[in-house]
Amino acid sequence: MSTDASGPRVYISEGSDAASSVPLPEGRTTFGRAESCEVTLADAAVSTHHLEIAARGGSLLATDLDSSNGTVLNGTALDRPRRLRNGDVLQVGPYRLEVAMPPQLRHESTAAASAALPDLTDEERQIARALVAPYRDPGVKAGRPATRAEVSAGLSISERTVQRRLDGLAFKLKIPPDAKRERPRLIAERVIELGLDR
Repeated sequence: MSTDASGPRVYISEGSDAASSVPLPEGRTTFGRAESCEVTLADAAVSTHHLEIAARGGSLLATDLDSSNGTVLNGTALDRPRRLRNGDVLQVGPYRLEVAMPPQLRHESTAAASAALPDLTDEERQIARALVAPYRDPGVKAGRPATRAEVSAGLSISERTVQRRLDGLAFKLKIPPDAKRERPRLIAERVIELGLDR
């Protein structure tokens, strides 16, 4: 992991123990009991793969990975991917994870961010909504993007048309073309992060 002190990080504590600092480099950081996780949290109340925090361009997005006991964000169940801000507190089993953003990211204006939103066509916005619909389902602990077939059926358009519109959406959201199978998830995360499905 990166040891860049200027990037976002989480301070992890358990009970009265002193907090340890973990950097959140660009990309995905997983938390759980499994040794394959970037951050191992050894407690029976923590699932093997419990939580993911995705860092992209100064933004952080937290997703519960369908854990048995769930994740709590600022006292509320993390029922879908949520954008994190400085000072947010996640609870994973007995562990408290406090988000710390560097000053240059902390003071970024929401108004300035919205001015840079990509200009989507009505069709692209429909695709965006359909793609993230499973994340928005209140009965789902950890969402996933809708499949091309699900989007096609939901909007009554061909899968080929869905693919063409997803390609346009990916381009406008600056999703790398080499993302391949990860691309729908990356598009969905970006859509939620920017609120483009609202």
